[in-house]
Amino acid sequence: MGNNQSMRGGRVLLKPLEYEDALKIRFWGIHENKLFEDYNLGDLSKNELQYWYNIKKKNFRRAYYAIYNEEKKMIGYLGIKDINLFKKESYLGIVLDPNYTDRGYGTESIKLLLNYYFYKMKMKKILLEVNEFNARAIHAYANIGFLYICEYLGEFENQEIDFKDPYYEPFFKHFKYHNGKLLTRIHLMEMDARRFEMRN
Repeated sequence: MGNNQSMRGGRVLLKPLEYEDALKIRFWGIHENKLFEDYNLGDLSKNELQYWYNIKKKNFRRAYYAIYNEEKKMIGYLGIKDINLFKKESYLGIVLDPNYTDRGYGTESIKLLLNYYFYKMKMKKILLEVNEFNARAIHAYANIGFLYICEYLGEFENQEIDFKDPYYEPFFKHFKYHNGKLLTRIHLMEMDARRFEMRN
């Protein structure tokens, strides 16, 4: 699956992810919230980022893009994975530098990618997984036009969350312990080409 196509929007540029882009992640901010600890990539060493980059690029059923803002700063990445050209569907993923969340960059980047995905690649459907506790992301995806399909439990990356902490206690309703493992409720959402065309 080639991904040599760059895409330019009003404020963002999506370009095929290269190792030089990955190195810029070292200068990202850090999520203080332990629920998002798995997205703290800024602490990775050069060797760890090389490994991370190789994982992203080694599979032909994936295509990843660096997100640059209007100041030519690399503020995130997004991609499609598990690409099924027979069914014409895949899964979407996006990660932003925490210094640039809640500014509309994620929404613009996703719409820009989906425009290419549905009109140029001629794909029919795209799915995504989002943690139920991440209400902000769920709301943003719904505004773009993604629909809730179902939910299920999956093992959470950070097994050390202390739900006795008053800050994290309200989030426990989105989790469950099973056989000593902390599981999180995950929402599956989808968008199809027809819905995207109607909304954009």
